Amino acid sequence: MFLICYGTRPELIKLFPIINQFKSKNIPYKTLFTGQHEDLIKEFSNLVDPPDISLQNIMEHGQSINSLTGKILNAVDKESIDKNFKIIVQGDSQTSFTMALYGFNNENDVIHIEAGLRTNNLKSPFPEEANRVMTSHISYMHFCPTKQAVKNLNKENIFENIYLVGNTVVDSFNLIIENSSISKSTEKLIKDNSNYLLVTLHRRENRNQNFEKMWSQLNKISKSQKIIYIKHPSVKESVNFLGENIKLIDPVNYQDMLHLVNNSEGIISDSGGLQEEVVCANKKILICRDTTERPETIDSGFGKLVNTEIEDNLNFLFEKNDQTIENPYGTNVSKKITSILENEYS
Repeated sequence: MFLICYGTRPELIKLFPIINQFKSKNIPYKTLFTGQHEDLIKEFSNLVDPPDISLQNIMEHGQSINSLTGKILNAVDKESIDKNFKIIVQGDSQTSFTMALYGFNNENDVIHIEAGLRTNNLKSPFPEEANRVMTSHISYMHFCPTKQAVKNLNKENIFENIYLVGNTVVDSFNLIIENSSISKSTEKLIKDNSNYLLVTLHRRENRNQNFEKMWSQLNKISKSQKIIYIKHPSVKESVNFLGENIKLIDPVNYQDMLHLVNNSEGIISDSGGLQEEVVCANKKILICRDTTERPETIDSGFGKLVNTEIEDNLNFLFEKNDQTIENPYGTNVSKKITSILENEYS
């Protein structure tokens, strides 16, 4: 029996294709939702069934990372998870690390999806880099998205049960673009703002003067270029710095988000997941960070690290991509992972 754990939007985005595979093959599993992103279940109700286990009263405004970790551990402990469960975690969120830690302490096999990503700077991004490093060292199986991720694990003396499979974001993107509908409001937004740039900024390390510097540049750019800016819950009050030429919108569901990416001229963001999704959409991204754990996006010509220097690098978004470049994040990833797990635990 597998226990598939998630608490944030990026985790469920990359886990739902695996859940679908398990379901189609009648592989026994349960799902656990920590509640880290509280509105997640409603947003994905048309893609996955409600979780079998849903932790309550986990999130509290202004709580520390330590408080969140402790709450999740205490709540899961009350669920009396059987040691025969194989615990699946994805990525580098606080949910991922905490559930991996719980599984390790409970003597469950921990299976890490998207293992091996590194910036080699424990404080950037914070706390995600530390979360993924620690998760790697207490996991039993490691499903890596790229060759570089495998090398990163090897550098840390991790050699066993490593599988190079690709990134499940490829499956998520294809499933949603091919099978999901777009909301009428987002459809109208795209129609009314043709040739737009899509912007979203939220990283903890940017929440200082970096934001003000980037917003000033966006205001200049917006005088000659349409911009759609998606407000993030953690910084939405501060976007009052942005000018009237920038179309501000509230967060949209993932299906609409992918359609916004797919119809844009390019993306400006400090997001991790978007660095993968732009490749699937054959778009380019200016990465507003000083490091990235996804060098493949840069190496394949789809991304450029610019930190806060958006204006000076804007032309990169309009340069044509080499159409012959293969997606560095693979294909049919969820099927590969499911097949390996079936063989391991049959």
